[in-house]
Amino acid sequence: MGRARKTNYHLPEKVYQDKKSHMFYFVDADNKYHQLGRELGPAMSNYYDLMPHHKRVISMADLIDKYMIENSPLKAPQTHRGEKKCARQLRHRLGGIFADDITTADVAEYYRLRSDESIVCANREMCLLSVIFQAAIGWGVSIENHTRLIQKRGEAEAKNKKKVERYITDEQVDIFQAYTPKWLKAYVDIKLITGLRQCAMLELTKAMVHDKFLFIPNIGKNGGATRYKWSSELRAAINLALEASPPESKFLFTTTKGTAHGESSFKSAWRRAMEKAVKNGLSQPFAERYLRNKAVTDCDDLATASKIVGHTSTSVTKQHYSMLGTTVNPFTRKA
Repeated sequence: MGRARKTNYHLPEKVYQDKKSHMFYFVDADNKYHQLGRELGPAMSNYYDLMPHHKRVISMADLIDKYMIENSPLKAPQTHRGEKKCARQLRHRLGGIFADDITTADVAEYYRLRSDESIVCANREMCLLSVIFQAAIGWGVSIENHTRLIQKRGEAEAKNKKKVERYITDEQVDIFQAYTPKWLKAYVDIKLITGLRQCAMLELTKAMVHDKFLFIPNIGKNGGATRYKWSSELRAAINLALEASPPESKFLFTTTKGTAHGESSFKSAWRRAMEKAVKNGLSQPFAERYLRNKAVTDCDDLATASKIVGHTSTSVTKQHYSMLGTTVNPFTRKA
């Protein structure tokens, strides 16, 4: 038996990627290397062309691999990362079962064991498994969606405990911004004012800055253009970002080379600034995504907050982004 993978769990057996050239290779039974290409999608198509018919989708591991190769990479980067974690667990515990043999009892037992470890993770894995079962029908695999009858456990209690712990105070933000470069300070201010997701923040361009408003053509996962009317705070934050951005760049947030920040370079810059802040008085580090939660939580009107962040329903905003619950005035006691 070969050694277990330490990376690239989403790749099929005997498929590897060279770290330097980024070329994907398939190693056949004769230990011969076949180049598949440098792009994941075309590489996997070439891989399946090399496979004999009896090696097509058979086991749950095959179904999971096929989904992670062909479907998952097409989703948003954060969604894809989450699915890779879920797929690793599903493949480890269910991968050895043949697709024709898996039963609702197998899935229920899996869920029972995983929910004892982590309710949230177990629920996410059930969602992914359900999607894989549905996709399998389109691949010509006759299989039932065994997740439909699984009674899932609620996440509210576990989530609410984390929400209070993850709420960022104004003091924490001030300490962090004291150790950030000018562009990152502007980034934090703009994010707290607009509540934009990281992907939208990094795509902000100077062309979006108009005389009467800041125009964002696409703020959400489902699209939707938004005009942010100027306030003194938003105007000051945008001006700071413009000052920090090289004149020749069309983006507001750029690297030292003048190119737009990608997910990786931004993550590195955030980590460096956070490490400085922690060494100089910040009680605990916080993730960039919690700024959006803070923006929603600090808004007194849930409907307004939902509209600003581009949600179609206030229930989504309340469930996933409000960290301290609903703010209300108490009853007045009669004398």
